[in-house]
This record gives sequence, structure tokens and C-alpha cells, in this order.
Amino acid sequence: MKDKKSIRIILFIIGIILGLLVLYKLYLSYLPELKLLIHFNNHNEELLIKMVRSHGIEDVAFLFILNVVCVAIPGLSNGIFCVLNGILYGPEAGFAINWVGDILGQIILMLLLQKLYNPDKFKHSKIYKIITTSDFKQVVLTIGYMIPFIPSATVAYANLLINKNNKKRILPIAIGTIPFAYLYAYGGDSILRLNGSRLIKAVIAIVAIIVIAGIIVLITRKIKKHTKNV
Repeated sequence: MKDKKSIRIILFIIGIILGLLVLYKLYLSYLPELKLLIHFNNHNEELLIKMVRSHGIEDVAFLFILNVVCVAIPGLSNGIFCVLNGILYGPEAGFAINWVGDILGQIILMLLLQKLYNPDKFKHSKIYKIITTSDFKQVVLTIGYMIPFIPSATVAYANLLINKNNKKRILPIAIGTIPFAYLYAYGGDSILRLNGSRLIKAVIAIVAIIVIAGIIVLITRKIKKHTKNV
């Protein structure tokens, strides 16, 4: 047990170090754009966008790796890097990088949970109980992947227990990560273009998804209670 805890700590530290190294590499790569941003005005907006999005596959690979690492290691968050993908590559390409990175990171996370974590740690979580006791487990599980502030390790462990087939495990991940993968990229693109109305729309969409997801979970719990009482 102590060995597993030590490995988790080591992986967490490695993830942070790797993230810092990649960030430093990106900082050096985008230093001209940062200098232009400091002296930004309406006349150089198009030049800034062109410079930011003129980088090659190397920077895409670095950000993709960083995204995967932050998803795969519990305790880290990839939200800021998903927004950065939107800034650097636009809403469409940024979404693709975010989405594929989320899926791969979640798959690696499940592998780590099977090897390094004690299942009892997650069984006391309210999120875990809501997912595993629901009559609509796949729906609630998918919602769990949609909401960024729900601990991904808990949702991933519930996925492992509910779905014994790898294809079934990937389906709620693939569906659940779509909304925020796009919204982060859309918001990042709006930040680069200094488009306030698009940013407001992105924030409203994020709030709406969280509210709708919460309502669906409450409805499924009430349906279960009602069927028990009948």
C-alpha cells in the first residue's frame, strides 16, 4: 500500500515537472507573440492572430501531451490548457485537440486506478454513490464526465465498475467530454479576438450545461425513489 502511495506521489511530481517544462518550451516558442500582446492595439490584432496560429506540429504535440498528462494524473486540471488550445489553434482544431486529449487521458487514468489506487477510497464519495446506485448509470456517468469540477478519478472508478467492456467504458467518456472540450476552445478563440459577446455566450453555455446536468441527476434520483415506493 505504501509502495502504491509512493508511486502516485512520484507520478504527480513527474506530471508537474513535465507540465512546467512544456510550459517553458511554449513560452519560448510564443515569446514574440507575448511581446506583441503587451503592446497590443486594434491595428495589430490580425497580425497577432496570424503569428499565434502560424506554429507547427511540434507545439501541437507539446500541448496535446500536457493535456493528456493533466487529465491522467488525479489532482491536476487541464482546463487552462484547453483554453490555450482554443487561443492557439481556433475553435475547431482546439476542440479536436481537447477532445482526443481528454479521451486518451481518461483511458490512462482508468489504467492507473486499476494499478495504483485502493477502491475503498472512492466508495465513500457521494458522487460515486449517486452514479453506481442510479437506474440510469450510463446517463449519470456521462454527466459526470461533462462537469469539470467533479473529481475525474471518482467518475473513472465508477466507470470501471459499471462497464466491464472497454468499448462501453469509452462511450460515456467520448460523449461527456464533448461540451467542455468545445466550449474551452471556443472561449480561448474569443479571448484572442477580444470578443466579449462570444465569451459571455461561452460562460452562459457552461452554466447551462452544469444546471441541466444537475437537473437530470436530480430527476433520475427522484424516479428511483418513486419506483421503490410503488
